Amino acid sequence: MADNKNLVVECDNLVKIYKAKDLEVVALQGLDLSVEKGELTAIIGKSGSGKSTLLNIIAGLERPSAGKVFVDGKDLLKFTDKELKEFNRSSIGFVWQNTARNIIPYLTAQQNVEVPMMITGHKSRSAWAKELLQMVGLGNKRNSRLGELSGGEQQRVAIAISLANSPRLVLADEPTGSVDGRTAHNILEVFSRLNKELGITVVIVTHDMRISKMVNRVISISDGMIGSELFKTDCLSHNIDNSDIQSFISKTHDEFAIVDRKGRMRIPEELMTKMNIKGGQKLTIHENDRGFEVFVDSLSK
Repeated sequence: MADNKNLVVECDNLVKIYKAKDLEVVALQGLDLSVEKGELTAIIGKSGSGKSTLLNIIAGLERPSAGKVFVDGKDLLKFTDKELKEFNRSSIGFVWQNTARNIIPYLTAQQNVEVPMMITGHKSRSAWAKELLQMVGLGNKRNSRLGELSGGEQQRVAIAISLANSPRLVLADEPTGSVDGRTAHNILEVFSRLNKELGITVVIVTHDMRISKMVNRVISISDGMIGSELFKTDCLSHNIDNSDIQSFISKTHDEFAIVDRKGRMRIPEELMTKMNIKGGQKLTIHENDRGFEVFVDSLSK
């Protein structure tokens, strides 16, 4: 692992292969990823791209077939199964898309937030649970049960639960996948506000491009590898229509090709189209007094 105390997540050459009888499915193939302390990052990809597998490995819920993964400076592959569970409970908050995995239906919102603290022996559970629910805008719903809460309110309870043990890292797997656009926006605003106010590192996995407008860093994943990154360049208003999302992203984010630690380059499809690059063409890098320039060499006459 690189000697960088600001890194909360570092994945090096991650490979994950699922085996079922004679069938092998490669979910991750040599993926590299670094996330620094305090970042609010979205990992975007289509279904089957490997994004949820990546999140589960970072959370310690799955082990990779090969590669290395460090979270909060800890080498997860050196942990026993018991140590991994304890680390997950104390250091990582997780928000699932499926409400049934976040909330116990017969408990109140406050009781649900207190459950993780009961497991770890956290003191002052009641006061901290009340404060967390207040943070996510549900101070008046702390005695409500699952059936008395809307979908968006249930996810905000889930966010409060994820913060119960004061984790260094919060991971969210499709947290807006089962709610409407307006509710999704409200949920993302909660993540954004908590990230700024508490300084918590947040990684959100999704296929929803709307999330891009709410975060500073967007990472695309395709075929189990990091494809490209988008970094926000200015702060325009977020009150835009869904039809304008791609235009909004293009105005507020700069997109970069990715070169991994093995020297492999992943170029976004849109960038390939703009540069008129096709598969099989050779890229030549020249150094001059202005720095480095990249040229596309045509392989056809």
